[in-house]
Amino acid sequence: MKILVIGDVTSPSGIEHLKRNLWKFREANKIDFCVVNGENASFVTGISAELAEVLLRAGADCITGGNHTLRNRRAYTYLDDTAEILRPINFGEDAPGRGYTILDCCGYRMLVINALGRVNMNPTLDSPFTHIDRLLRDEAGNYDFAILDIHAEATGEKLAVGYAYDGKINIVFGTHTHVQTADGKILPCGTGYISDVGMCGESEGILGMDPEIVVLRMRSNLPHSFKAAAGKCHADGVIFTLDNSTGRVTEVEPIGF
Repeated sequence: MKILVIGDVTSPSGIEHLKRNLWKFREANKIDFCVVNGENASFVTGISAELAEVLLRAGADCITGGNHTLRNRRAYTYLDDTAEILRPINFGEDAPGRGYTILDCCGYRMLVINALGRVNMNPTLDSPFTHIDRLLRDEAGNYDFAILDIHAEATGEKLAVGYAYDGKINIVFGTHTHVQTADGKILPCGTGYISDVGMCGESEGILGMDPEIVVLRMRSNLPHSFKAAAGKCHADGVIFTLDNSTGRVTEVEPIGF
């Protein structure tokens, strides 16, 4: 099976880019399942139900989130009612939505998990290890393969998560930094891993944002409103090739379109 993961969508323009191009890319590359991180789809204010629906129709099988997902309170009911959209599992049981889901992929049961790291992250949540360990124990036998989006700042923390679940979760990929890393690899027990997938948004800026505003915020330490960057939209992603018979990843291919 071929699993495509796409990095943080940074604006509604990124959504439109996927709307125009994702299905074509899936068909050209024979993609069986696609996960998109959509936590910034409403431009640093979480994701709306309307934009999430566009993403799902555009070719995303599952939408993962991050530290901004719950900023849009109007989406809470949608998060509760829609199995294809996630927020980090370590927000806890009282938060709206869910931290994992099990979806069909070519007749297999695909467990998709979303977790938030703790190093230099706001908010600082419970340990992701505690929640992931409990989930894997409670859902044992209810899924065939598993994917984890670890939304975190520190590459060391993401690598620790990758090695902790090597051979237990088939694919572990990082999001949040909006910069695709060069460390895509297959871990010793067969888990496919990359520290950060990248982003989907305007190309001529700083992490999808207008560079003048970002520099101004850093120089002044004042809360100037972000603006989207200029330039054509671009999507960063990774294709993981998964051997159905062994559960091992056989190829990790960074891509862009």
